[in-house]
Amino acid sequence: MMRRNLSLKILNDYLISVTCVLLFSVILTATVSAETQLVTSVLGSAGGQASSTNFAMKSTLGQSTPIGPSASTNFGVGAGFWYQDPVAPSAIGDLTAQLSVSDIYLEWSHAKDNVAIDHYVVYRNTNPGFTPAGGDSISETKGTSYLDPSAAGTVGTNYFYVVKATDPSRNLAEDSNRVGEFDRGTTGGVK
Repeated sequence: MMRRNLSLKILNDYLISVTCVLLFSVILTATVSAETQLVTSVLGSAGGQASSTNFAMKSTLGQSTPIGPSASTNFGVGAGFWYQDPVAPSAIGDLTAQLSVSDIYLEWSHAKDNVAIDHYVVYRNTNPGFTPAGGDSISETKGTSYLDPSAAGTVGTNYFYVVKATDPSRNLAEDSNRVGEFDRGTTGGVK
């Protein structure tokens, strides 16, 4: 059985150590303080997605060298060394919105990333200049389209959309181009 222990000093006092057993299981152990310990186990020699926040089990294809000290919390484990993916996906530049009865159909092209795209986050707000935040998120999708049901059904309520790509290390792309939906009411009169 091949074992490798790795340690990484983070922010002076935080130590994360990882033990990889390269046979039938992989065990992640992160020591945050003397009183707190997080342990996650992933079965299978091929690894898989760990359920702990900010850790991902990935293959080592394309990884060049281990990293040194870092203040980041997004790391992956691969064949006995740590690596950090600091590169965010590219921003989406071709987001479009189409009206379909009272629904809004959003569509865009795949974003690019140095590793892969994990999913897209769709944001919606009534302010055209909004800064996307958690409360504006209306969906996460693996695909390159989203249907916002009944979004065009209320006269006078206008929605604006931004989509961001996310990679497996949870790096979030910059905002996409903005698109909006406008509902206008008309009032008739007698002459």
